[in-house]
Amino acid sequence: MQLQAHSKVGARFKLIVRKASDDSIARETDWFHNLVLDTGLNRMSVGTWIDRCCVGTGNSTPVATQTALNAFLASTTTRQATTTGTQTTTSPYYRWAKVTWRFGQGVAAGNVSEVGLGWGNANLWNRALIKDANGNPTTITVLSDEYLDVVSEIRNYPTQSLSGAFNLLDKNSAVIGSYTYNGIPWFSGTYADFSKIAPYQLSVYSGVKGTSVTTAPSTQLGSITTPAISATYPTPTSMQVVGTFNLNDVNGTHQSFLLQTVGLMTYGNGSNPESYQFQISPTITKTSSQIMTYAFTMSWGRYIG
Repeated sequence: MQLQAHSKVGARFKLIVRKASDDSIARETDWFHNLVLDTGLNRMSVGTWIDRCCVGTGNSTPVATQTALNAFLASTTTRQATTTGTQTTTSPYYRWAKVTWRFGQGVAAGNVSEVGLGWGNANLWNRALIKDANGNPTTITVLSDEYLDVVSEIRNYPTQSLSGAFNLLDKNSAVIGSYTYNGIPWFSGTYADFSKIAPYQLSVYSGVKGTSVTTAPSTQLGSITTPAISATYPTPTSMQVVGTFNLNDVNGTHQSFLLQTVGLMTYGNGSNPESYQFQISPTITKTSSQIMTYAFTMSWGRYIG
């Protein structure tokens, strides 16, 4: 089996300047959008891709090949507040994690015009110019007796619908059956985790896949985690996942599957991994004399919307 899925990622920002004396709002911006950088996308197959927020005073138009702000001013790793959730009411469905980054009093003093998230002061995942309500570049002034909050909302848009075909091969690579599949994401929650993208769990079901993005397949036969499920990275923005079920694993009718990964704003705690569910036709029957291996390809890119 060669399931292929693709996720798109992006973010938006809002800056709030507060008086240190009484925490009152002195100035704030409207929400504005970002550009995810090439190096940011590539980083997601390597390690943590967001652990800080950076602000600067540059004003060049963001381009995908950039790696840092034009004119770095300050950075912070302080998370003042974090909330997470999902949007599953209308398509496109997505997960979101809203993180408020706090710059202490006077730390970001100046005329701030650019912002980005990343894993180093010169290693950014995304970059954006601060915009006004009409979408024009602007600045926001931070004084020495003020502190700055940057509210960032990172979003993950998984593939909304999956479909394809594959051949089932025996140990000699001979074709023993032809199959089709169709699927949708499964939303079980979101976690503000921005670690390396990796596989978490592969589960097999004898029943049909869920009827919506918030319902899981029915009648689970079993599941595997590492080391039975492993990953390689053919390109910086893709992951090949291979899961092997041994002789005594998940014997019975294989009709639906749930592939769960971590890193895309999700966490490997069993409750909030990124998940795709899909159903095959016709079904496959596995016995205790067979070892079954399934392969999946996942990729990611920037969201433009």
